[in-house]
Amino acid sequence: MEIKKILFRKEMKLLTLLLTSLLIASASATIYYSLTMQPKVTVSTPTITFVSGAPDQPSGSTVNNAWAFLTAKSYPNATLTYEKALYINNTDSGSPHYFRLQHVNITPLNGTSGVGNWTSIKFLVYNSTSYVFSLNYTVSSFDWILQPSSGATSYYSVPASGQWWIRLETRSPATATAGKVCDMQISVDVKE
Repeated sequence: MEIKKILFRKEMKLLTLLLTSLLIASASATIYYSLTMQPKVTVSTPTITFVSGAPDQPSGSTVNNAWAFLTAKSYPNATLTYEKALYINNTDSGSPHYFRLQHVNITPLNGTSGVGNWTSIKFLVYNSTSYVFSLNYTVSSFDWILQPSSGATSYYSVPASGQWWIRLETRSPATATAGKVCDMQISVDVKE
């Protein structure tokens, strides 16, 4: 009789372990699974590009199709205008494409005395015939004031094979210190 009790307890333990492992396995199967993603990234030419060779591109600037580094000047108590500082080109001959200008970063930072070396820095965008929109930085006390205040313009459509340009205007107050530098980063966001 004792042998039957021992076998019965071992069978019950085995059955209990088996049922527990099945319960864990079925619960785990509903929680853990895998998704597969297979991206394919192709190098291509942007549809909206910068074009070097604008007649008023600031001396010392570097421009390629995906980025531009402009080295403009600002004069005390005078507005300096680079009428066609940079071209923006739609390389797609079949469709218009939209782009906007968006503020990313600027130094000197708001609240620092260095901001007082500028009155304004403006990026005015023109199509083949007239003014379209702008992203403007003006100074109030020691703070940059963005226009539009969000720091981003609306999106505007460049027609197929169209070429627009950016007019850059800079101005500093009469009390500006020569040699001070303002570093700006502006993104050109494109809808393809």
